[in-house]
Amino acid sequence: MDAGGTTTRALVATLSGERVGQAWAGGANPNAHGPARAGRELARAVGAALDRAGPGARGGVAAGMVGLAGVSALRDGEVRERLVEELVLVGVPVDRMGFAGDDEVAFASGTPEPDGTVVIAGTGAIAARIEGRRRSRSADGMGWLIGDEGSAFWIGHQAARETARQLARGTALSPLARMVAKRVIPGRRPAEGDEHLSEEHARAFARTLTAQPPIGLAALAPLVSEAFVQGDEAAEVIVNAAAGHLAHSVHQVRSPGERRPVVLAGGVLLGSRPVREALTRKLALGTAGSPLSTAGCTAGAAAWLAALEAGAPADDPDLHAAFTAPARDDRSDAA
Repeated sequence: MDAGGTTTRALVATLSGERVGQAWAGGANPNAHGPARAGRELARAVGAALDRAGPGARGGVAAGMVGLAGVSALRDGEVRERLVEELVLVGVPVDRMGFAGDDEVAFASGTPEPDGTVVIAGTGAIAARIEGRRRSRSADGMGWLIGDEGSAFWIGHQAARETARQLARGTALSPLARMVAKRVIPGRRPAEGDEHLSEEHARAFARTLTAQPPIGLAALAPLVSEAFVQGDEAAEVIVNAAAGHLAHSVHQVRSPGERRPVVLAGGVLLGSRPVREALTRKLALGTAGSPLSTAGCTAGAAAWLAALEAGAPADDPDLHAAFTAPARDDRSDAA
């Protein structure tokens, strides 16, 4: 299972990597949603996936792995117990079920190697050093209020600030500001007459955003990529700054001169070509010689890690590829 903050995907596969059942449910991060809801969503996803895998699937589970956003919450025994209880109710053999961080699963989706670095830029952002397929060190991942630099939230926040500045000036809007204003205050125009003040239009824009959950700014991030393609100068600044922050996080968790692989994961790095290319250029300055790859199917990676626990060979690249090939569906992975 790949359990993120907004989506949980469960995948049932054979030990050879054949996918036989999958299902989705809501977010299962216990830090964000609490252990009760997280456990229910995990159980809903895996129960449906096992049902779709066929009548003998529940009795044939050899091993399982949950890649969990907010896995640190499991240090609380009561939280772990609540999640386990929910899985038991749908017939999952808990003695064969393990938990890993979503960063560990994201890394495994991009390489079969046991050691290296993963940088995830989705709604939030984190870089993690992976040793023996477990996180040994991390940088950022501090949440939208004080960290997550280079994430979708950070990018959207910068886009909103730039739009407010342009609205306050009262001059023609750049492509980025025009798209953001249209998204946030569609159809709204500055007041007419002698008493019109452009800064009041900017304040109306700001009030609209302030009335919404802050994390919603992440939805503006794709507009920055669109504006970048149109040559918007502010979008270019934001893209390069985001890539710079992500590169800095990567360098914080790596040793000078190491050549271990780097995996790029998360909606921003998989969905925004400008940010991914800018980060790739910056990483080339300090990680020359390190294999660079993008994340594959994260639910498949969790299943691959489970297969290793069940005795599958870790040094078979074809088997790893069978598990982690991108899913052929219209639903993105939770990572």
